[in-house]
Amino acid sequence: MSTRRQISWTTALADMRNDRVQVAPGQIGATLRANAYAKFTADRLRAARPVLVIAGRYDRAAIMRAAIQQAQSRRAVTGEAWSICLSAALKGVWSVAKAARIAAAH
Repeated sequence: MSTRRQISWTTALADMRNDRVQVAPGQIGATLRANAYAKFTADRLRAARPVLVIAGRYDRAAIMRAAIQQAQSRRAVTGEAWSICLSAALKGVWSVAKAARIAAAH
């Protein structure tokens, strides 16, 4: 005796749709904005080439100028709050300055 199985195609297709990865609203746009910001900032810094370390000491004024320039770029692209943009820019510029100081020492 054979057993006959019935499949509900509506339910099966709905289950397949639910198994897909769900992307949060705005996530794709945020990723695109972040990528655009990274490219824009990299191009801008390459053109500026600020000197952040002079004779083994940090040039804090140059670091702040570079951070403000980066923060303005980020804010123009992402529209985030100024404090968030400046915080991220300062972290990035200080890491570049520290790397430049280590490179100059060796």
